[in-house]
Amino acid sequence: MYRRTYLSKAMDSQTARGTSARRDGTSPDLTAVARYLDRLAGDGHAFAAGQCQIRPLGGGFNNRIYEVDSGRSVYLVKVYPSDRGQRLEREHAAMKRLEFLEAVPNAETGDPWAAELNAPVLVYEKLPGAPVNPASVTREDLNPLLETMLAVHGITDPGDSTLARPAGPTRPGDCLDFIDETMRAMEVSAAMNDPSFRGTLDRLRDLRRCLDMVDLRPALWMECPPCLCHGDFRPANLIKADPDRIGLVDWEHAGTMDPLYEVAGFFWHPESAGMESSLREETIGDYCERSAHPHAFERMAVYQAILPVQWCVRILSLIEGYDRQQVQSWNKPRPLEALWGDLEQYIGLAARARRTGHRFA
Repeated sequence: MYRRTYLSKAMDSQTARGTSARRDGTSPDLTAVARYLDRLAGDGHAFAAGQCQIRPLGGGFNNRIYEVDSGRSVYLVKVYPSDRGQRLEREHAAMKRLEFLEAVPNAETGDPWAAELNAPVLVYEKLPGAPVNPASVTREDLNPLLETMLAVHGITDPGDSTLARPAGPTRPGDCLDFIDETMRAMEVSAAMNDPSFRGTLDRLRDLRRCLDMVDLRPALWMECPPCLCHGDFRPANLIKADPDRIGLVDWEHAGTMDPLYEVAGFFWHPESAGMESSLREETIGDYCERSAHPHAFERMAVYQAILPVQWCVRILSLIEGYDRQQVQSWNKPRPLEALWGDLEQYIGLAARARRTGHRFA
């Protein structure tokens, strides 16, 4: 029987070596992870053999993540919700397709259904480093990240049917359709009985009308096939080991979309609000200059006009369905009051972008 050491969520130094879950108080989840590792070891996965330390690392809004440290290497066991097997498929396929990139974790194994955990499970190497603080990001930090995204976005043939599925918009019209459909749904919701909600939706209608002036010439997108993209490109998914190495994790939404939308979306995400505006503009301009995609600057300007309004609509939709939502755009659920604050911020940003020619300032 392999020996496992269980570490608490507080990640303290208290361990319980070689004892059962019932005797040392280890959670059933940790015991299940240990059983899963025993099976992997029996199947020939060397990283799971011998004595390992296992500790929970929390996870995102839906997932559970456990760290497995053998003393020689460190792996992460990612447990998806039982009905999210397609996310495992995408993430596993993306890691395999991008294993030539140092910034992407290497997958050890993917299991569509791990009986021990009653869920889909992916095991991959843990990238060294710590999560990035967006407010302290520098140009030196963004240089390696830019190199990674240019390499990923240079792949027009993902080579896998799973990764060939759309992960986001392929043209601005997709974004406008999302805005219109979401607003129509909110217009017939019970939230319209609230005067403040109704007034806010009126303000968003005015912002949406202004988007009818953006440049949607088909010629800007005719020679731009969708490319492989991360699908959830935002600061929370960056890991910094040193200024020359920025890792990119959480590829479970990977697929094809317009890469210009993905880059613009990174800088319009609420997590990027603390970055200096000059740094955003400089990095966006650098990406457009180095991109092989025709009309990159023109297309980027269109997305920078649309994205703040799209965020306004997304946040108001989260507010309208707050009691029934299953996902958010943050790793942790935002309090209702915080969402109202986010919305006011984005309404201001959308108005400012309109006045400054759709630039993020």
